[in-house]
Amino acid sequence: MTRLQSRTLVVAALVIGCVVVLLLNQSGQLNGLKSLLTTPLTALQRGVSGLTAGVRGLFEPNADTAELEARVAELEARVIELEGENVVLREHETDLRLLAGLLDYARTQPDNRYAAANVIGRDPSAFLSYIIIDLGSDAGLARDMPVVTNQGLVGVVVELNCCAAKVRLVTDPDSAVNARLQTSRDEGVAVGRFGGGLELDFLSQQAVVAPGDRVLTSGLGGKFPEGLVIGTVSAVQRQDYEVLQRAILTPGVDFNRLEIVLIITNFRPIDFNPLLQSTPSAPVP
Repeated sequence: MTRLQSRTLVVAALVIGCVVVLLLNQSGQLNGLKSLLTTPLTALQRGVSGLTAGVRGLFEPNADTAELEARVAELEARVIELEGENVVLREHETDLRLLAGLLDYARTQPDNRYAAANVIGRDPSAFLSYIIIDLGSDAGLARDMPVVTNQGLVGVVVELNCCAAKVRLVTDPDSAVNARLQTSRDEGVAVGRFGGGLELDFLSQQAVVAPGDRVLTSGLGGKFPEGLVIGTVSAVQRQDYEVLQRAILTPGVDFNRLEIVLIITNFRPIDFNPLLQSTPSAPVP
């Protein structure tokens, strides 16, 4: 059999097969076979459709996802708001604690009247010789008024305007405060040191002084009230061949952390200069 004859037989067989299938389909004899083939194909199609819809749902927002995202954004905003409120409350708590300490101190000094002021500026140099407070002449402040905290003496008002004042700290090299050792009652002058800190000068060689001794204002000279804490002795410098001895002091006030101070508004310094400069008159013969 030639190749042409083989192709002819195949074509004839396919034609006859198609005719037979058509006749069987028209007679309804293929319904069972079609049902058998359609059932698994339908199930497969449904599975593929469901999987496609599920994957599409991961990338397409729906109503529930949008609502959840809105709720998350709302909660995040609330968290930020609460964090801000927490910061404010902590600041209020700190202010109340500072004010409570100042109030307790003021109660121990009932003869003094005080005005509380916030520190709004300070010496930008490393020496920290002054601070700026937010009260001035409109609040009744005046030059030479002492400034304190519950820790001790801060300094004195040296300049002011209507709404603010400059306070020279006791650690300023130009500051000099008449002082007294609390235990031995020996007297000297607390002066500021260059670079910060304090020292107690003009102590006699016989003065009894030791590390840990507390130093207070003596009230001599009339520039400061008596009994304000200046600091404590941290070291003693004494040489046998010198007339005087000196003590290094640790200030009672932490000047780097000053936030609120008290100004003693009813203290008026006494000027002794006219008395010291006057000369006694000659006796009348």
